[in-house]
Amino acid sequence: MRRRRMIYLPLIAIPLIFAAAGPLLARSAPAERLVPFGPSPWSPFGADRLGRDVLAAALTGGQSFLLVSLLTVLGAYLAGFAIGVAAAAAPRVWLDDLLMRPVDVLLCIPSLLIIMVAALRTEGSGLAIAGAIGLALVAPIARFVRMAASGVVHGPVMDALRMQGETRAYRYGRYAVRELARPLAADFGIRFTAAVYFLASANFLGLGFDTTAPDWAVSVAANKDALLIAPWSVALPAMLIVLLVVGTNLLADDLLSDPRTVAADHTRGGSTRD
Repeated sequence: MRRRRMIYLPLIAIPLIFAAAGPLLARSAPAERLVPFGPSPWSPFGADRLGRDVLAAALTGGQSFLLVSLLTVLGAYLAGFAIGVAAAAAPRVWLDDLLMRPVDVLLCIPSLLIIMVAALRTEGSGLAIAGAIGLALVAPIARFVRMAASGVVHGPVMDALRMQGETRAYRYGRYAVRELARPLAADFGIRFTAAVYFLASANFLGLGFDTTAPDWAVSVAANKDALLIAPWSVALPAMLIVLLVVGTNLLADDLLSDPRTVAADHTRGGSTRD
């Protein structure tokens, strides 16, 4: 377990440091435009197609990318969580069906199609595209939350509390939070990865985003034609996205793992070494 954390924590930390401290560090970069795809006196990564230092662009392009991804997932999770919990706790089957059948229909629609339609109907509004990404995430989130919450709401502990005539809502809530915290945290990491993927895909396809922005995904799309002559203009922002996605997935796997299984594996490994 500790060895795994030594792998994924640095993977997540690197892009987060770029996003958090990047704009401050980039202030010392040259303000004047350099030769497109030429060398840079400030870093060994050279310049991009607009003559910006590649490292400076990567340092300033992470905040918008991560902020939009995070806010999109938070909004989608609020909606999906409300639908999933309401369906799991529904006292009648028809109410469960009323809540979940539209979700099933939404699951059948390709996510990129929803994003492309939103981009075309709003003339490339970034806010509309972010909303479309959130809409595409609501259905799988609601499905997962309903599945996770059903076993808690209708489980033996909740039944025992009801049979005892327990009227204090916080006791129900405390148990539900304790049981749902790990799977929902893991699922949130997975949905964040999906939001990063959809946002990067939309940026790569040029669906309404400013093509001169230093955003990581925009930089990959804008400089891809110069991959052979200025590889760092594509490789650096792409690497930051990959590190973020891989690290987040490893973190989600860690959160989702059963502590009893982890403890058993740790004990078995210790006895083997002995």
